[in-house]
Amino acid sequence: MMNLIRPFYKLYLVVGLISLFVVNCATVETPNRLRKDIDLQGHRGARGLKPENTWPAFEEAIKYKMVTLELDTVLTKDKRVVIHHDSDTNPVICQNADGSQIQKKSLYELTLAELQKLDCGSKQNPNFPKQIPVPDTKLLSLEEFFELVLKHEKKSKEVYEFNIETKFPDDGSAPDSLVKEHTEKLIQIIETYKVVNRSTIQSFDLRTLAVSKQKNPKIKTSALFVPTYFQGFLMTIGFGNGYRDTILGLAKEKQADIISPYFLYVTPKFVKHSHEKGMMVIPWTVNTEKEMNRLVSCGVDGIISDYPDMLDRTVRNKN
Repeated sequence: MMNLIRPFYKLYLVVGLISLFVVNCATVETPNRLRKDIDLQGHRGARGLKPENTWPAFEEAIKYKMVTLELDTVLTKDKRVVIHHDSDTNPVICQNADGSQIQKKSLYELTLAELQKLDCGSKQNPNFPKQIPVPDTKLLSLEEFFELVLKHEKKSKEVYEFNIETKFPDDGSAPDSLVKEHTEKLIQIIETYKVVNRSTIQSFDLRTLAVSKQKNPKIKTSALFVPTYFQGFLMTIGFGNGYRDTILGLAKEKQADIISPYFLYVTPKFVKHSHEKGMMVIPWTVNTEKEMNRLVSCGVDGIISDYPDMLDRTVRNKN
C-alpha cells in the first residue's frame, strides 16, 4: 500500500488502547457475502514472513493456500512493469549485490536490468521480526512472476487469483499519461498470460480504475482508501460514517468491483451499503487474529494480510 500511510500506522498503537470502541460486528446481523468463500490475500506475497514482493514471499503465500496473491507494480525507465512497492528504490529492504548501501532513486530513472542487480532479500524488514531473509533475491518483472506462478499451477493443479496494484509517486505528481501507460501495459501482460478472469487491478489513484474499465472491462477493479489520522481516530471511537459514505460514493463512481479500505472503515453498515452498490469489501492490512475475526463477523468478502499463516489459521479453519 502507499507510502503516505506509513505514519498512519502509528495510530495503530492508539487503536489498540481504545479498541473497545470499535464496532463489534458479532452483535449485529452479518451481511451476506458476495463471494461464496472468503478471499484470503497475502499482502506483497507474505511480507510478514519473507521479503516483500519477491518470489520467496509469493511461495510463502502459496504454501498457506492463499486464494489471491497481492502485489505492487511500478513502471521502469525502459517501460517494463516491475514488482516493487515504492516508486523509489528502498534502502530499508534492498542493497547492492556486494552488500553496500543503496541510495533512494526513482524507478523511472532505472531500467529493469539495473533494478535486478539489487539484492532485495538479505535485509530483514525491521517492522517484521518474523520475516526470514532470503539472500540474493532479485526483483521480478510481472512477466517473470506470471511464468513462475503458471509453472507452479501446472505442476500442482492449483489455481490462484491476482490482485495487482499500480504505484505512483506519493506526492500525486503522476501525469495522466503515466497512469494510462502503466495501466495499459499491465492489462496487456494480463491478457498475454490469459488471466483476465482471475485478475484485479487496484489503486489509490482512481484514474487507474477508469483506464482499466475502458481498456478491458472484464478485469475486476478495486478502489483503495486510507484515512487521515483524524478520520482514523473518529472511526476508532465509533464515528466517521460520513467518511465511509464518501469513499463508497467515489468507488461506485469509478465503477469499482471491489472497495478495499483500511480496516477501520469496516462496519456491518459499511459492508451492507457496499454490497447494495454491487461492490465486494476486502480490507487491508489486517495483522491480528482479533481484527480478522471481527471483519469476518462483519461479512467482508476478503482480507489482505502480511501473515498468510495467521489468515489460514484464523479465517480458513473457522469458515
